[in-house]
Amino acid sequence: MSDFSTKQVILVSTAPTDSATPPETGGFMPLLMYGGVAVAVIIAMAYFSQTLLNSITELTKTLNKKRK
Repeated sequence: MSDFSTKQVILVSTAPTDSATPPETGGFMPLLMYGGVAVAVIIAMAYFSQTLLNSITELTKTLNKKRK
């Protein structure tokens, strides 16, 4: 048999007394994570709108030329 049957094992959990303080909630990373996504969406929407407006302009020019 093994030695574990005759000895008692006690598990102890320890934590450092000088634990590091958690980072502040504000800062650069949350700004990039949340604000960056919003900015990217706004830029994408602006690009899509510009492309759409250019296409509509070309279509109306083409239609006007055909009528004349």
